[in-house]
Amino acid sequence: MSISVAATSARVPSPFEAPSGAEKAPMKIEYYSDYISPDLLTHLIQNSEDAPGVEGLKVASGPIGEFPDIETPEAHKFLIELYLRTRDHLNKVLVQRAKDRAFIDQKTSEFVAHNAELDFHSPAYKTVIGLKDDEGRIVIGPNPDYRGDATKTVDVPRFMEGIQVTLFGPPDTAKLSINAMNAIHRIPKAEPKIVSDLVNESGEVARWGADNEDSKTPIMRNFLHACRNLVGCFDGTLSFDDPDRNKSYRLENERLSKPIKRFPGLAIPDGNHILDGEPLPLHLFDFGMHMFHNWDKPEALVFYVPKLENEEEAAYIHHLVKSAEELLQTRHPEYQMGQVRLFIVYENPRAIFRIREIADTLHPYFLGGSLGWHDFLGSTARVFKNDPRYRIPVKADPNIVINHIKESHTLLVEKLSPIGGIKIGGMYGVLFEDGNPASYEVSMVGYIKDVITQLKRGLDGFWVAHPDFVRTGIALVMAYRDLAAGDETTLTTLVKELVPSAVEHEPLLEFIFGTDVPGLDKSDPLYPRAVLAATLEKSDVIANDDPEEVRYNVFQALQYLADWLSGNGCVALPATMTNRAGQAITVRVMDDLATTERSRWELWAEVAHGRVSVPEFDAILQAELEFIRAGKDAPGHEIAVKWEGEAAKWYPKAAEILRQLVVTDRPVEFATELLLPYTVNR
Repeated sequence: MSISVAATSARVPSPFEAPSGAEKAPMKIEYYSDYISPDLLTHLIQNSEDAPGVEGLKVASGPIGEFPDIETPEAHKFLIELYLRTRDHLNKVLVQRAKDRAFIDQKTSEFVAHNAELDFHSPAYKTVIGLKDDEGRIVIGPNPDYRGDATKTVDVPRFMEGIQVTLFGPPDTAKLSINAMNAIHRIPKAEPKIVSDLVNESGEVARWGADNEDSKTPIMRNFLHACRNLVGCFDGTLSFDDPDRNKSYRLENERLSKPIKRFPGLAIPDGNHILDGEPLPLHLFDFGMHMFHNWDKPEALVFYVPKLENEEEAAYIHHLVKSAEELLQTRHPEYQMGQVRLFIVYENPRAIFRIREIADTLHPYFLGGSLGWHDFLGSTARVFKNDPRYRIPVKADPNIVINHIKESHTLLVEKLSPIGGIKIGGMYGVLFEDGNPASYEVSMVGYIKDVITQLKRGLDGFWVAHPDFVRTGIALVMAYRDLAAGDETTLTTLVKELVPSAVEHEPLLEFIFGTDVPGLDKSDPLYPRAVLAATLEKSDVIANDDPEEVRYNVFQALQYLADWLSGNGCVALPATMTNRAGQAITVRVMDDLATTERSRWELWAEVAHGRVSVPEFDAILQAELEFIRAGKDAPGHEIAVKWEGEAAKWYPKAAEILRQLVVTDRPVEFATELLLPYTVNR
């Protein structure tokens, strides 16, 4: 049977999507009307139950009975008080966000004719960067009048000092949570002795980005399991027995990872908790529940904040945190104000120009910043979507961090070092295949280059996508410290042990001990665009409109969307990397919603600007869908999310949604606008 993807640009309706042009559900947080149609809101209310002892609150059927330790009346009252204190402020910043989007789109469109005859790198090439709106606000770009407040230095708690190697992954299962907590104890059988020695010498532990944002489908049970598991992590009681494997999982007695919870972005509503007919914000629910249940453990009060865009939105987060602390102190007089610490993920092109402004606005809660580069590139592509000459760095480029993110890394270090903020890079997500030495080696070469590049640029740490990279990452940081002290022996030995093939040694060591890629001086007219990796008119790896790049993006996005709809949020998808011998080696690339967002924006731009026709895109989409359904792998074209079980039900819908994301003149702001309705009643 053939699975057909309709060759039409019409929107694909979700079960509760309002018809095009239909009236939106009026909400006090207006932005949420883009996610929840009137029909969906009615459905949510009809399939909920009154929260005991909390007037006006309805909760989706099931969670109160299944999670009585989390969904308590006291917790609900805390959430409602927090929401009512901050609702108007949240609505204000989200309304402004929408206005800023419209301004960016309008100005970018206005410049197309002017730019048409100019060289793409000409100083006369116009972009929206630095322009002011009618209120005199610079919507995107640095604020030349801001000097920073030297008195607002960062107070780093002792438990957060040290090497910042952060494993990212969801906390919704006890098994995965325990494995993340025990990451430093995960010792591969073939681990070189030098790694063990350096890890032991460091005395360090991993950080764990306990991710409730891009790494997990926002199904309420996932959030509640995550909350319960993190309570168990912090009080030391979490355990899990797997009867199928006859195996028990327990927290180690020492050197446990330090969890740092990442809650969702501001844009997503929580359809499972409805107050007086309107959804609570999902980020407020997740942050508030964690605060309420872990208020007495300072180490639990460290958070990653995603997708902030400027200091105005940071002011809302400050309001949210301060209000939560005040409400907790009312309930627990012994609670000391100012304990919360926040890492900001600078993953938006507007935020990267306001690093210091955001940090100062969040004082005294600000702890540091990181650069999530998949979201960063995807949201930059959204900014330039109306510029037909802009190109996002291709997904197939293995050296994106090295070649295209330097100015952003440098800016992060420059802005945060003077105030003592922690500076963290982005994710290395290329995993090796178990039992495949060639895969391990090519993955490790990329990892070493990625880590050393970020350390050269003055960053304090980085993210990893798998526990197997934690110990190696700590060892690399320790060896780099020796190098900085004038001794290159440790790093040379470590690299040769991690990458056994002699053919790799010379070029890899030359890269390590060589200089970083050149960057642009701030006086260069192209510098602001370089910060956004927006200076490419054509990739030197593969063209964005090359059928193979299109196919790669479609193939990966289809699998991810099917997996997301099945209830997961991150999946290791097959890909290939080329080793020094020129061989194509199979690896796994950890995809989450951020990587899929950057894929859909790359695809959207190629179709919208006519470089890939709709029939060409449809043909590739249809072919990849049929290939996945057939289930027969080909070299360099292996399927990770099989057409079976839950995924089989969701693949046709995944294809429809991907097409809707790509073939439209009105692309939604976030893919979750289309995906969220499929998370209800689950």
